Amino acid sequence: MQALDSRQELIRKSLDDAQQARQELERLQQESAQIIRQARVDAEAVVAQSRSDAARLREDLRQKAKAEADGIVRNAERQIQLETQRALQQIRHEAVELSVMIASKILRRNLTKEDNEKLIEEALKQIETPRH
Repeated sequence: MQALDSRQELIRKSLDDAQQARQELERLQQESAQIIRQARVDAEAVVAQSRSDAARLREDLRQKAKAEADGIVRNAERQIQLETQRALQQIRHEAVELSVMIASKILRRNLTKEDNEKLIEEALKQIETPRH
């Protein structure tokens, strides 16, 4: 009978061990499922953060490119203004020289010595008188 009790005890122990193993397996499966769920949540957060970072980087690059383009346009506009002013000054200078040359030729033909001296005096008076 002792062999029977010993055998029953062995079976009961085996059943208890199997029950414990099943419970441990179930606990490990639940723990594994929780780890997988958390890993998915973490992965989604990383992907969302990466998308956000990429969008922010795109916007920063767009802003920098726009600022650089605006700077290039402003610089080009300044250069155009400077070149336009230089060209106008050159045209004015050439027009004055041409006018003086024409006037000089006309005056040489039409003015007497007295007329010439009178024009010089008037010009000197205008230079000496301050303009307002």
